[in-house]
Amino acid sequence: MAEPDFIVPPPGLIPEAPSEAPDRTARDAPPRVLPSFPPPPGAVPAPAPSTPPGSAASDAPPTGETRIEAPTTQPVPGAWRLRGDGGVEVLVLRPIVLGRHPATDAAPVGAAPVALTDPARSVSKTHALVEVVADELVVTDLHSTNGITVEASDGRSSRLEPGLRTSVPGGATLLLGEFALLVDRVPLDTV
Repeated sequence: MAEPDFIVPPPGLIPEAPSEAPDRTARDAPPRVLPSFPPPPGAVPAPAPSTPPGSAASDAPPTGETRIEAPTTQPVPGAWRLRGDGGVEVLVLRPIVLGRHPATDAAPVGAAPVALTDPARSVSKTHALVEVVADELVVTDLHSTNGITVEASDGRSSRLEPGLRTSVPGGATLLLGEFALLVDRVPLDTV
């Protein structure tokens, strides 16, 4: 006697498939009501519509809704950025310590170490502190061996005094020993 290779359920265990699929379309369902919230501070009430609500020409929100307008203050400048050869790009969003193997023990709390690859080995292990103070880029030479030179965009150059904080303008080049970093700003929407 040959037995099947699968189990056959007893009759009546599996219901018969309906001959016609039921209609699951929602009809006459009540409209969804979304919660309303008070307008945020600084919101400008929307003007009353000039055309009757529901008409095709009406683009204004219904009365009682609030439209939020962007503030019209001066744009805020972007973050400071240091760029160098070999694709080096550092955003200065908090204090950073630059060097070949920087230590942050002499830096402000929360300073981030940023290691630079310098084949010429002119960058000290812990070379410079870079921070933003009152929206200016401020650099401090941390008593490095080869010092820091700032070359302004007009060609003038000056050597930083070790241990003294110095403001560096945008467009200038920082020379940490022989390692060059261009100083510029990045728009906020790209940060």
